[in-house]
Amino acid sequence: MEFPKNNIINDWLENNGSPEIEKLVEKNMAIANKIYEMLQKRGLKPADLARLLNKKPSEISKWLTGTHTFTTKTITKIETVLGEDIIHIEPQKEYVYFKVAVSNEIDEETLFEKSEVFTNGFEIDKKAS
Repeated sequence: MEFPKNNIINDWLENNGSPEIEKLVEKNMAIANKIYEMLQKRGLKPADLARLLNKKPSEISKWLTGTHTFTTKTITKIETVLGEDIIHIEPQKEYVYFKVAVSNEIDEETLFEKSEVFTNGFEIDKKAS
């Protein structure tokens, strides 16, 4: 991500940066921009977000500069009060395969078939016989 010249972030990255830090700064900027867009979409100002989160407006201003490293806890709080995800992560799907007997006769070719089960937030005993 290119920052404007003579920008404190750009100057610091040029002197001290590493690929990891540059990527971190880029992600922080993207999160701050997303929050700002979400506020604009709702007709809210940073001061409104401060009130919703019980924070000082100066803290929210710092967040929106992109120089703040967001924790997942902070991101989740913001998502909750604004009712929209900042970061969307695809839910993990768990695949469980098992065989089911359809009669008492033993014929491996016709009695068993491969089945898929999708779980969503509950445990399944994976040692099904």
